[in-house]
Amino acid sequence: MRNLISFFIFILFACLGMWWYYSCNWCLGSKQDGSNIVKEQIDPEIEAKAKKAYEDSLALANGLYAIDIEDIDVFRYPENIQINNSNFDVYIPEGIKGFENKIANYLGQHQDQDLIIYGYETSTEREADTLTGISRANYIKDILVKTGGVNGDRIVTQAKLYDYDYDADGKYNGGILLNFHKIDESRLKEIEKGIANKTLYSSFGSKEFKADATLANYALELKTYLDKYPDKKVLITGHTDNVGDTKSNQFFGLKRAQNVRNYLASQGIPSEKFTAKSKGELSPIAPNDTEENRAKNRRIEIIVN
Repeated sequence: MRNLISFFIFILFACLGMWWYYSCNWCLGSKQDGSNIVKEQIDPEIEAKAKKAYEDSLALANGLYAIDIEDIDVFRYPENIQINNSNFDVYIPEGIKGFENKIANYLGQHQDQDLIIYGYETSTEREADTLTGISRANYIKDILVKTGGVNGDRIVTQAKLYDYDYDADGKYNGGILLNFHKIDESRLKEIEKGIANKTLYSSFGSKEFKADATLANYALELKTYLDKYPDKKVLITGHTDNVGDTKSNQFFGLKRAQNVRNYLASQGIPSEKFTAKSKGELSPIAPNDTEENRAKNRRIEIIVN
């Protein structure tokens, strides 16, 4: 009888020991599986919140940076941009200038991706309904389009809520987050429409033609597009304002279209894909009554079909 009682006591302690062992391992986030320790899966919602907090802290505390679709740095600067609480302007220090070229180069090499620009705003700014965050993001977008020549269709701007404190002068170092993102099929179709119907404005009237950043980036997009749709052809039409006589403007429109054609061909697109023609001053899109309107008429239209 004593041996039986001892056996039951042994079984009781063994069960308690096993319960304690597995409970402690569970508390530590692991469980025993044979001779291997297998970690419990992290709650996806908790993981997403942790990643968001990490991104927020980087965007606000550290220098300006951008990460690719695998969360790897494309670039990182020790300095950061600066936002303020009086307007939507974003101050870019001298040490950061040129970041737009790095973004343009990356997008040029990764035609399947776009850029998401997050502009930060505090809860107070959001409650005021002043579109602060989106306006800051659009400020950076304008720089990328005008200076870097990036196709605006490949930039998405969004507001991002985060509470931070401005200094005594109403300024804050940070407030912009840059993430590259794989383009989904629906957005790709919209981007391709823009590539197939493109209007370029540049100094096409100068004696020596020189491709600007916009044309250089467009050449990369067009080449990728034609590789995907090899049966398509490209029509390049030159347009002018009405300064000068009609015959001269017809000539200048053609010359500028040919310059664009030659440049695109030099970037690896077969020359037989192109047809260049001119409409001179005959198809204005604005009245030729101001310099601003005349500049709108001096354009190159590219149609791919």
